[in-house]
Amino acid sequence: MALGNVIMTDTDGNIGTGVSASVEKVCGLLFDVSAQADFWTKGAGLALADTLKDNVIELNSLDDAEKIGITAYTGELDNDLVSKDLLFGIPYYHIKHHFTLSGGTGRLFIMFADCSQNWNAVIDMQKASHGIISQFGVWTEKNLWKQTDPTAPVYSIQIVGDLESVGESLANTYNAPASILLSANSAKVGTTAGDEPTVAWSMIPTCVIDSRYVTVLLGQGLDADVSAMQASLASCTPVGCVGAALGCLTQASVAESIGWVRNFDLINYFPDIEFGFGDAALSEKKLVNTTKYSSLSASQLDDLDGLGYVFLIKYSGLEGHVYFSGDKTCSNGDYRTISRNRTINKSRRAVRTALLPYVNSPIKVDPSTGYLSSAQSTIFSNIVTDILQAMADAEEISGFSVKIPANQNVLKNDTLLIQYSLIPIGTSKTIKVTEGLSIKK
Repeated sequence: MALGNVIMTDTDGNIGTGVSASVEKVCGLLFDVSAQADFWTKGAGLALADTLKDNVIELNSLDDAEKIGITAYTGELDNDLVSKDLLFGIPYYHIKHHFTLSGGTGRLFIMFADCSQNWNAVIDMQKASHGIISQFGVWTEKNLWKQTDPTAPVYSIQIVGDLESVGESLANTYNAPASILLSANSAKVGTTAGDEPTVAWSMIPTCVIDSRYVTVLLGQGLDADVSAMQASLASCTPVGCVGAALGCLTQASVAESIGWVRNFDLINYFPDIEFGFGDAALSEKKLVNTTKYSSLSASQLDDLDGLGYVFLIKYSGLEGHVYFSGDKTCSNGDYRTISRNRTINKSRRAVRTALLPYVNSPIKVDPSTGYLSSAQSTIFSNIVTDILQAMADAEEISGFSVKIPANQNVLKNDTLLIQYSLIPIGTSKTIKVTEGLSIKK
C-alpha cells in the first residue's frame, strides 16, 4: 500500500488547434556554467564561489543581485586577463530585465550549476523554493541544434526532451508543476566534427516534440553591450531574452499570452532585434552575421513560428516597438501554450492544497448501496467548485465542470475519485478582416 496523498493527473480533452496569486508569479533562473571550465576558480566566479556555488539564492530586487556582486557588463579584465564580470554580465542583464518588467520587486530564485550531465538543478531549485516556482528560465551554452547526418534535410533538436522529462517529474513526482523557458546556443550547430558556426535558416528543425512544459526562446536585443557579451563567450551563445520573458510572466494573468500586444510592449528593453545566429565566426570581436530582424521576410518569420519557437518580433504600424511572437510550448496538444499550462497548473496546485487536509479523513457512505453518500459528494464538489469559480470570476478560465462519480466504492479501495475540467480562455492569435468598397451599406 502507498502512503495517503492527493494525486493530480492532467488529461488532454482533444480541444484541437483552432485562490493565491503569489505563487504563479514566482520564477527561477538557472545559468548552466558547464561550458565555463574555470568559472569557480578565476575572476568574478572565484570571488562569488562561497555565495553562489551549488546554492539556490532568492532575490527580491535588482539591488539584492548587486549586493551579492552580480553586476552589469563592463568588459574589464583583471590582472590575469579574466573578465571581472560574472559570466560576462549576462546574469545581471536577465535579472535586470526580470525585475524591471515585474515592477521592481518579486521573488526570483537563481542558481549557477554545472548541467553537463543532467538538468537536476531545476529540481534542486524547486525543492529549495519549497515547490513554489511556477516558471523557470534556463540559459545554457549547450547546442540547441545538432547535425550528425550531413545528408539530413534539417538539424535535430536538442535539450527540449531532457527538460520535458524534468518538467514531468516536477508535476507528477513533486506536485510542483512549472513551465520551463529555454535559451540555448543557437549560434553554432553541433556536429560529429565539432561546432559549425554557420546556421542554415532552411535547416532549422521544429521544436514541437510533444513537450508541453518547455518553450524555446530565440532572439535578442540589438545593441553594443549584447554584441560584446555574446562575442566574449567562446561558444558565441546568444545572450537571449529569457529574463524579459520571465518578467512578462510575472505580470500576466495565468490566462494571458506574453505575446499580447497591448500589455507587453518591450520597446524600452530591446532597441532593435537580431537572432544572434547566422555566421558565428568572429571578425573584429563581432559575429560576422547575427541575422538582424530587418533582414528576414514575413514568410521566414511565419515558418519560424510554425516550427514552434517563441521570438522577438515587430509589427508594421508600430515601428520601434518590440513584442514576443506568442507563448507557444513544444506541444501541439491542449497544452500548446504557456498560458494554458499556467492555468491548469494554478488550478492543480490550489485544488490539491484544498484537498490535502482530507487525506485519511472518514468518508460516509450510503448504507443502502455502500457507495459514496450524496452529502459527502456535495462537500467535495463544493471544495473544488469554490476554487474554480474564483478562477472564472478572475477571468482566468471561461468555465469549468466538476464530477464526482456516484457509484464509487470507497469502502473497497479507500480511494475517492474527483474529476474536473476547465474551459480555457481563448487567444486572438490571428484576426482576419474582410474589407471593400460599396455604394451602400
